[in-house]
Amino acid sequence: MYGTVRVLRNIIYAATAKGGNLNKLCAALGINPSDLHDGDRKIEGVKPVMDLWTEVMASTGDQAFGLHMGLENKPSVLGLLGYLMQSCRTVGEAFTEIITYQQTISGWIFYNYAVGKECELTFSVNPMWLQVSPETARQALETAISGALSYIYIFTGQKVYPLQAALAYKTPVSKAEYERIFHCPVHFEGEQNKLIFSKEVADMLLISYDESLYMSFAEILKNKSAGTGARGSFADQVKKVIIQDFYGKTPSLEIIAAHMNLSERSLQRRLQQENESYRSLGASIKQELAFNLLKNTDATVHAISEVLGYTEASAFHRAFKNWTQTSPVQKKRTLG
Repeated sequence: MYGTVRVLRNIIYAATAKGGNLNKLCAALGINPSDLHDGDRKIEGVKPVMDLWTEVMASTGDQAFGLHMGLENKPSVLGLLGYLMQSCRTVGEAFTEIITYQQTISGWIFYNYAVGKECELTFSVNPMWLQVSPETARQALETAISGALSYIYIFTGQKVYPLQAALAYKTPVSKAEYERIFHCPVHFEGEQNKLIFSKEVADMLLISYDESLYMSFAEILKNKSAGTGARGSFADQVKKVIIQDFYGKTPSLEIIAAHMNLSERSLQRRLQQENESYRSLGASIKQELAFNLLKNTDATVHAISEVLGYTEASAFHRAFKNWTQTSPVQKKRTLG
């Protein structure tokens, strides 16, 4: 099981804004502040995440930090999955996607969604974490729960609250605080962690619905659940791993080799046998996605650069010019 720096750094930044010490928070997670830019880096195991949440609570003094932080969460913290959700047609479709691809975020928090007489969102945490450290597990769980309210607001432009909420644990925080946030009755020590909305919420239209943009992101993420078939070339296998496990953002050679249980030399040699290099493979993945987004969407160059993992649009411009000898704007005109 793992968590990605993309998600965990959101916790660190939020805690820093509330008085936490950046260096201590990073140290608790086992990274340096300079590592925070590597959003797709995986933090393996539950202990670093537990240690981070322990430091968050100690440094902020907020026993409901996760509950409060979730209200500020944006779908972009979920990477490509967040962008996919925002381009869906309805709220129900957006949450169906998070269930389908939740493993691209981490293996610690799980979502479920069902519509019957009412619309129900259910949340759970990996039992291993819950057994070892129920208090830190609660923090992560409540981030996801209140985060769902934030996502619905961003999706629809409307404040939407559940009819009722149920939580499967006791909490040191007053019941009134939960009811203030959820604007509904909250029941504790039940069997599940659940937000129950009116059935109509599932069919609410998203203000950012974009079918072509949805198709672009879905094409990448669907590799996660693609059925087994012909293995194809080794380069294709590497590309599939990058798309499936690293959301299309190319990790270092050291990381991808270890991920595929190969030495760096073996991985390079097998690519060379197919007249490929790891660098060219990574560039081709970024080019394909960049061209797809430029051709099929109205996404800004800045938005595209963020999706591709560039911290600054200028870096994307330079890379794009190296690929095509032209600018993204000029290329878009030819792709139209």
